Amino acid sequence: MKKTYIVGVREVHVRHYSVQAENEEEAKDLVYQQAESVVDMSFEEYSHCLDRETWSVEEVPDKDDSPSQQQKDA
Repeated sequence: MKKTYIVGVREVHVRHYSVQAENEEEAKDLVYQQAESVVDMSFEEYSHCLDRETWSVEEVPDKDDSPSQQQKDA
C-alpha cells in the first residue's frame, strides 16, 4: 500500500539589490552589511535545487491513525 509523503526540497534563489559603490567588491560588502543605501529591488529568481541529501521527508499519517480518529475509536 502506498503512503503519502511531504518532501521539502531546498532551493536557492537569487535576490537582487541596487547600491552605489566604488567597485564590485564594495557593492557586495554594502549589501552584506545591509547598509542604508542598499535598495531591495524586490526581484527574486529561482537558481537551483540543493542535493537530495539536504531534502526533508515526512510521512503523512493515514487519517485512520490520526489522534482525533483514535480518540473517536476509544
